[in-house]
Amino acid sequence: MFTKESLYINAIKYDTQLKLDYKKLNNGEIADAYNSVFLVSDDILAHDIAHKLNASQEETPVSFISTLLISDTTKLIPKKSSSKIKDCEIAHFNEDYDIAVLKTTLFETKHYFEKTGIDYIYSAFHILNLHLEQNICKNQLLIFLFNNKAFILILNDSASIVFSKTIDLPTFETVKKTHFYDDDVVGQKLFDEIYYLELSEIIHNNLNEFYEKESNTFIEKVTILYTLKQLTQEQINQLSEDLLLEIDYHPINIDEEIFELSKDKHQKQSFVKPRAKEKKNNLNTLYILVFFAIVFFGVYKLFINIETKKEEVVKTVQEVKKSIVLPDHVNKNDKVQKRIEAVFEAIPYDVVLKELTMDGDILQFKGTFLNDDTYIKSLEPELRKLYDTIEVKIEDETKKNILDVVVTAQDTIELENPVYKKHTEKYIIDEFLPISRVTEQIKILMPENSIVKFKSSQNNEVTKFNYSVNILVKSPKEFFDLIDNVNNELYSINISYPIKMIRVEDDIEIDFMLTFNQPQ
Repeated sequence: MFTKESLYINAIKYDTQLKLDYKKLNNGEIADAYNSVFLVSDDILAHDIAHKLNASQEETPVSFISTLLISDTTKLIPKKSSSKIKDCEIAHFNEDYDIAVLKTTLFETKHYFEKTGIDYIYSAFHILNLHLEQNICKNQLLIFLFNNKAFILILNDSASIVFSKTIDLPTFETVKKTHFYDDDVVGQKLFDEIYYLELSEIIHNNLNEFYEKESNTFIEKVTILYTLKQLTQEQINQLSEDLLLEIDYHPINIDEEIFELSKDKHQKQSFVKPRAKEKKNNLNTLYILVFFAIVFFGVYKLFINIETKKEEVVKTVQEVKKSIVLPDHVNKNDKVQKRIEAVFEAIPYDVVLKELTMDGDILQFKGTFLNDDTYIKSLEPELRKLYDTIEVKIEDETKKNILDVVVTAQDTIELENPVYKKHTEKYIIDEFLPISRVTEQIKILMPENSIVKFKSSQNNEVTKFNYSVNILVKSPKEFFDLIDNVNNELYSINISYPIKMIRVEDDIEIDFMLTFNQPQ
């Protein structure tokens, strides 16, 4: 299967991440290997990630992209019954079983990689089967922990599969939503305990379920395969004592496993067939091309002048496009962020902020002063470094000590010796993105449950799509982290005023404007 030069890309999607593992081969030997990780949050591959994958495929035409099912609903079906299964895609598993996946589930994974294409799609059960090929497993419960699921196989004394099941595992996000959650440290400890208890119960329940149906097989060992270590050795020892069974807690390299599955003898296990690849040094193809080149040479000569003019027009358009300078979104966003940070630093700790609005040269915020002299002693001197004009209005002057006030400041003063970041990479300008694609890209960048609304567009040399965005965060730091994520984009996307922050119970609601810039 290997050509002189080939590239294997494992693209494994986790809950909020996409991990890409590259292996470049020369004459069947690994010549280079590297990987990268991206934050993802949508049901289709982000354009910038797809662009990078497609660039790699163009550089090495014999490229193969492999993945695991995003939602693994697979089931093992005895071969004699697999032909009767409807609404499922069937693939080979082993000599006794085929493996079935719902066509809707398979479509979800294929759709995710629609922009790049996909060559091999496997199930987590295929990882387990690979382990069985490499290890003798008899009278064993084998469990693979991956992507918040437990994939379970039980094998009898002849190493044949007699039981299979998939069960959901608890996630850290579910723990964060409980009233027991306090902070990340406490939450992690709580999650570790819940995870251990759930896993222990899963093993107990499945052993009991198996023994109710099967009395001729006695389980002697439990093997747990994992990609991310979640259990301590103390927990493994405790689990072994509870079950009165030997426990083997064994790490596996998911990238190496997928790479192994993509080789010749495992290709037929994939739910899809690999895409046709460009053949290099194919003499038959070369002869055909030469033949047609000779036949149509005369026709080509007739139209050469027309084609030359077309090329000149295209070249002129490309040169004009390249000469257009897009707004430096990193620089613009950094100026906004540093101004907000400076305002927060100017507000003393004994002022409780309720609402803050920044609109160009104007700042207004509402808050409660816990001391009546806070403004004179602390707030005003700091704000004077940022704004020329400051006005304070007390909402209820009859109150003592604790005062509700509205502070308005305007006419900004430049920050002292600011050093603003700059965008240093090339923007992606290969194609003009319509509003629907841009909106999709913006939503990917924003937190879950954000509201993104298209407001207007401006067309000149640079087309600007303007959006209003509403998000909920726990702290201003989350907003600054969002700005960092936007800065990492290879598109010119800048945040702009007005920016409004309102305290809503335990959250901060933030409204801001956002502009997507691209050549017309």
